Amino acid sequence: MTHSPAHDTRDTSIDVLLSSYDVADDGRIALHVLGPTRGVPAVLWTRDPRHLRRLLRDHEGLAQWQPHRNVLRLRCDTAGTTLVGVAAGTGHEAPRG
Repeated sequence: MTHSPAHDTRDTSIDVLLSSYDVADDGRIALHVLGPTRGVPAVLWTRDPRHLRRLLRDHEGLAQWQPHRNVLRLRCDTAGTTLVGVAAGTGHEAPRG
C-alpha cells in the first residue's frame, strides 16, 4: 500500500503561520496550517513558551512543523535555521514526557 504525501505527515514538513501571540503561557501553540490539515493536530506544545515567543518576535515569514522530528523550523536568514522542540497536544493539557 502506498501513502499519499499530501496526507502522510510522517515524512513531510507542514507550512504554518505563527506569531508570538499563538504561544500561550502554558506552552500551547495554536497552529495556522497552510494547505491540507488532515492528520495535523490543532495544537502543539512546547516546554519553553517564553523562549519560543522571543524567537517568533524576530521571525519573518513561514515556519514549518516537522512532525517526524517533533520540531518547529524557523528560518532566520539564508545562512541559519532555528529548530524548536514541540509535541502534539490535546489542547487541554500538556503532554507528559
